[in-house]
Amino acid sequence: MKRVMLKFSVTSNSVLAHTVAIPLFATSMDNIVATHHTCSTVAGTEIQTGDNSTGTEKQCVFKPRKILILSKLTRLEYERQTHPLLNETELKKALARRGSNYERLRRRHDEHHQFLNIVVCELRACGIETRTVQRFDYNNAAVSWADAVFSAGGDGTFLHAASRISSTEKPVIGINTDPKGSEGHLCLLKKLSHEYFRDALKRLLAGDFRWLYRQRIRVRLEGDIGDIEPFYLHEEQLPFHNLKKEILKSKRKSANSAERHVNVLSDPALNDVFIGESLSSRVSYYEIQCGDGEMVKQKSSGVIVCTGSGSTSWYFNINKITDHCVSDVLNIASKEIGNTALGEDKSLIRRIRDIYNSRLLFTPDCENMAYCVLNPIYNSTYPEFPPRGLVKRLRLHSRCYDAH
Repeated sequence: MKRVMLKFSVTSNSVLAHTVAIPLFATSMDNIVATHHTCSTVAGTEIQTGDNSTGTEKQCVFKPRKILILSKLTRLEYERQTHPLLNETELKKALARRGSNYERLRRRHDEHHQFLNIVVCELRACGIETRTVQRFDYNNAAVSWADAVFSAGGDGTFLHAASRISSTEKPVIGINTDPKGSEGHLCLLKKLSHEYFRDALKRLLAGDFRWLYRQRIRVRLEGDIGDIEPFYLHEEQLPFHNLKKEILKSKRKSANSAERHVNVLSDPALNDVFIGESLSSRVSYYEIQCGDGEMVKQKSSGVIVCTGSGSTSWYFNINKITDHCVSDVLNIASKEIGNTALGEDKSLIRRIRDIYNSRLLFTPDCENMAYCVLNPIYNSTYPEFPPRGLVKRLRLHSRCYDAH
């Protein structure tokens, strides 16, 4: 997964986030989502079962001549690259000493490449030229060559594929090559195996789908950020002390100038953005403003902002409630109203849980974004603030020491 590290600190920096539209593609046999990108939305497609045509909708066209396939880096491939001097036997022993299961890694590696080979063969059988790359070779030149991009992996690979797409004319199609280990919310077939890929491809090429646009989040940094540029963690894997040196060097440059810098990040976020201290044990201090509302001073573990696409991921798992939580609340309510049966009704507990959790989700094309304050601290100095909500624009004024 491609992540962008944003470094900002001291008291004069602010972050502004708002949604932009981009098209993207994810599918299942019931729903295929195809996506394209602009600087603000993501477009995708959905494949519907049965005949739901009203006769008024324009048929979608998907006739690519060249497709770029972004293949995930399997864990076994990662270990081989991390230990280039070890042969396979030595690597197996090294993994065993660390407690990793080599045979399991090998099996998952083989399953991924089996699925990947099927995708390549089916595309070529349809007369489509293909190229396969991994994340380190996935660049603008490779994307420019293709009419469409397929991601072969899970949701993380799909997000990485989407990060390089900026045109609504270039769809991104996610293929979940690990249905046993990945949910594949953004991907074709989701939890279905490779046997279903041929039929799904036929439906795509026949235009039996509709485009779905997914919103992305645009982030703007403003303040004494000097020459600091965002970087991709998977590309820059620098030792932490070297990274700190670069940050301090950049801070010294900016300290000599009263000029305030504005940096609009080139890659909008499809899922979510996290803002908070780099050191997770340190409390984040900041002021937050939702839309045109009042700036409110806050202290917490950070803030997450997500799109509708991201509302099924980190944001959802932070805010969802469990059966245990619902049961506890109902038991308290039962004592208050004199009804002792509420907390024991399992069907009622599950129904309340599902209703509450479903309301956390919103559609990928929704122009709003959701924010969530992590572990907020309220007292006489830091007033209570809605811990989550939907907004079109969010401004955060950093009071952090070393945030990202």
